[in-house]
Amino acid sequence: MVLELKLHSPAGAEPVVYTWPLQKSDGRDEAAEIVETIRWVCADFPELKLAVENYVLREFDPSSFESMSKLCERYNRAIDGILQLWKGCAPPACINVPPSQELLRHIIQQVYSHSVRDPDKLNDYEPFSPEVYGETSFELVAQMIKEVPMSPDDLFIDLGSGVGQVVLQVAASGNVRECYGVEKAEIPAKYAEDMDREFRKWMRWFGKTHKPYKVGK
Repeated sequence: MVLELKLHSPAGAEPVVYTWPLQKSDGRDEAAEIVETIRWVCADFPELKLAVENYVLREFDPSSFESMSKLCERYNRAIDGILQLWKGCAPPACINVPPSQELLRHIIQQVYSHSVRDPDKLNDYEPFSPEVYGETSFELVAQMIKEVPMSPDDLFIDLGSGVGQVVLQVAASGNVRECYGVEKAEIPAKYAEDMDREFRKWMRWFGKTHKPYKVGK
């Protein structure tokens, strides 16, 4: 029997599912991810924060399925209650809008940890070849978006886009029409497909919008 933990979406999207036992290796800690995800929901729904901190997250054991299951169930009841209050009304102001920079950083980090299972493979290239791999920091891209004039008629194109995180960041926070990322190296291009799928899933789950984009070879 497969044991699962589910987190309900604050936007009414499909729940995210974690398979037990939770992963804690290779820079990924799924128990911590669950807790951080719940806290980010509270950032959008301040009315939940006190109850979550004092009740949902008060005591839990990340190594116990029963404990983590109860944590998720308490969160799910809380967010389901909030959504029930909004039923038949316009969605809350925090839904169907772009994410904050802080939430976007969390989403992209989470997407990366889910998608790039073996980062060492990104460095598997011939020295001094055109396929030398390097990543651009979230902060640098955020600064570029802030300082470089962009308009709703612009296309953003990243040649040699790697796993695609720059394209995802610009699509979520840049004032452009569309974003494209092109990567010819096989391994990062494959990871970019996984990044694309995970990014769309988590943006839907949080109820956040992004510009049209495409990443791939």
